[in-house]
Amino acid sequence: MAKPRRTVRDVDIEYEYVDDLGAVVRNARMRLGISQAELANLVKERETIIKKIEQGEFNPPLDLVRRLEKVLKVSLLQVVVEETPKPKTTQPPITDTYTLEDLLKKQQEKPR
Repeated sequence: MAKPRRTVRDVDIEYEYVDDLGAVVRNARMRLGISQAELANLVKERETIIKKIEQGEFNPPLDLVRRLEKVLKVSLLQVVVEETPKPKTTQPPITDTYTLEDLLKKQQEKPR
């Protein structure tokens, strides 16, 4: 149930739905004393979508979750932070290397 990632420096921020998202939405809606139709109207969504969320049949997109959180005054997402491993370099460090021909040329270029 992971949501989109955002990278900040060497940390990935990932959102996950709270456990039993549907029950949390249903309980918060009932606590406010509003129907599924009224909630759908408040978050500008269809009633069937609200029903599916409450039944656990639909995982809403991030923008809908944010609207539900605002109306229901509950947290529906939890942040999961993971450190990003630093990329490993596969190439050895660059050093000056010379062939035998290069050394001979250098020797010949030296003034005597």
